[in-house]
Amino acid sequence: MAENNVKAYISELVRRAKIAQKEFERTATDQLTIDKVVRAVGKTIYDNREELARDACEETKYGTVQMKINKILASTPGQWNVMRGKKSVGYIENLRDEPGVKVMAKPMGVVGCVMPSTNPIVTIGANGMMAIKCRNACIIAPHPSAKNVSLKTVNMIRKEIEALGAPADLIQVIDPEHCSIQATDEMLRQCDVNIATGGPGMVKAVYSCGRPGFGVGQGNCQEILCDDYDNLDYMAGAIVANRSYDYGVPCVSEQTIHVPAAREGDFLKAMQAAGAFLLEDPDTIQKLREVVFPDGEHISRDVVGRSPQVVGRMIGVEVPEDRRILLCKYTGCAQDDVLSKEILFPLARYVTYTDFKATVAAAVANLEQEGAGHNSCIWTHDEEKIEYAAHLLPVSRFQVNQTPAGINNGLPSTPTLGCGTWGNNSISENLEWYHLMNTTRVTVTLPNKRLWKDGDWDRFDECPVTED
Repeated sequence: MAENNVKAYISELVRRAKIAQKEFERTATDQLTIDKVVRAVGKTIYDNREELARDACEETKYGTVQMKINKILASTPGQWNVMRGKKSVGYIENLRDEPGVKVMAKPMGVVGCVMPSTNPIVTIGANGMMAIKCRNACIIAPHPSAKNVSLKTVNMIRKEIEALGAPADLIQVIDPEHCSIQATDEMLRQCDVNIATGGPGMVKAVYSCGRPGFGVGQGNCQEILCDDYDNLDYMAGAIVANRSYDYGVPCVSEQTIHVPAAREGDFLKAMQAAGAFLLEDPDTIQKLREVVFPDGEHISRDVVGRSPQVVGRMIGVEVPEDRRILLCKYTGCAQDDVLSKEILFPLARYVTYTDFKATVAAAVANLEQEGAGHNSCIWTHDEEKIEYAAHLLPVSRFQVNQTPAGINNGLPSTPTLGCGTWGNNSISENLEWYHLMNTTRVTVTLPNKRLWKDGDWDRFDECPVTED
């Protein structure tokens, strides 16, 4: 497609988005009106989950239909419950120590949303809900391998929000005919702010396009088992359930598990009872390296989102149908072994250790090679070990006695995990709706002038503001 045609096509989408956004900003002045439209975005996906999950699997060839249904069941209501009723119009709560300052919520404009092939449906829903919550419009740039199901999803949403009286063009999608890297790049240049949920290349594109952006870094979750943790059966069941989820494509899947050497036998027994298939033969594990990373660096697309049985046949191993993940041991870390990288199918690797601080250092090295800023977890009741690992691991989320995907905690639901400067991201927390909000600070004259004194320089405790 000619460059001029791509630019003209994207310009038309942006023009329509701006008109819709301004209309919604003008007419949606109460929270209930806004939230009804937000609800419609998520509930449309929820209500059509079986059809959309099937279409996503058929088109992308990643994961399973049931797992994608389960993902929708968990994620879309979770997203809705995070934001329903929260103020995103008019005056909102001022969370800073600013006397005489009121904060007014404003839209950012048009949000460009780059979608991953591994999680297209839920991400469309979440980004659409977050954008519209702050009275923005959004344009979806699908991954080429999910362009048709993305179009269907967006068209379903457009119909439902239009029925509520909102402009359909609050959400648009680059259609299959125009879906391309060139069209996505042009969208990034023309939108007011962008979100990238995808690989490092796409995140880099978002931050280099000349517009503000939010990106997610790469996952390579490290999981540390400590010698005091006493419920291996529970842990193993949680690991296998999470690592097998949607055939291992979620970025919050555990990658390397650090196991005390004295507990290796018990660990393996629990993992196998939970559904893991242990690869022990060194030649088989070397074949695994070669199949998964044929060039020694980049993962083969042939294994992404494939079952343990399919990958097993690729390496010459028959894996019983009741086995949910593959499991193998390796001894290197970071650059010493390619198996320390992120792998997007149901394979867990483990290493053994005798020194806790040394294994934390190995986990840090793995993350610094790939996945810094993302997520890791620890299984222990030892507060000193929790604090030590949390202090050193370069991650934005560190979960205790949960898998990296654990949801029974206070973190808000999101499909986009900001990884801070570790992952070349602008935020080190879960991306939420309030990140897509401009604010106006309305100030009044204070009754007394705020004065600071020379003596304040000699104080090291918290210094209160002096008002004379």
